[in-house]
Amino acid sequence: MPNMVDPYFARSVIFICEDDKNGTMGIIVNKPISQMKIINSGIKNKIFEDILNESKKIYFGGPVNLNEACIVRKNTGEADDFSEKIELSTDLGLIQKILFSEKTPKNTKLIFGHASWDRDQLKREIERGDWLIQNYSDSIFNIPPKNLWKKLIHMFGLDNYKFVGTSGIS
Repeated sequence: MPNMVDPYFARSVIFICEDDKNGTMGIIVNKPISQMKIINSGIKNKIFEDILNESKKIYFGGPVNLNEACIVRKNTGEADDFSEKIELSTDLGLIQKILFSEKTPKNTKLIFGHASWDRDQLKREIERGDWLIQNYSDSIFNIPPKNLWKKLIHMFGLDNYKFVGTSGIS
């Protein structure tokens, strides 16, 4: 929501990968890691940390397990798919291709970390009006990350400049 102030989740677009009796896991898909100030990331390797901080090809998926990478891409049938539209992969060859090639493969994002919620926590936040829910759209690959959140807000028919500063349902 436009009023979210947590630096990890403010203006975040999150793809929910799993939601079951144990909780919810999702991946933020619109924040290049170079734009994030990662606090207490647990990354010990200074070279690796410098690569993360400089790269515009790597995305911040959430504050949990920042040392774990995954690839989010349109479903190709080559990896475990979490939906008919998206698959997650940890293919080392593809990770290297994304990092070291000049051009990132189309419809692909390299993401470190994820977001998670305890059992029913996200459900309560949604009921409170803290989050807006939308079905998957190709826009997570087709719209520049800095414009994605705003574009999705407008798809709800909302103008992000006319909000009050609190969440909730009227």
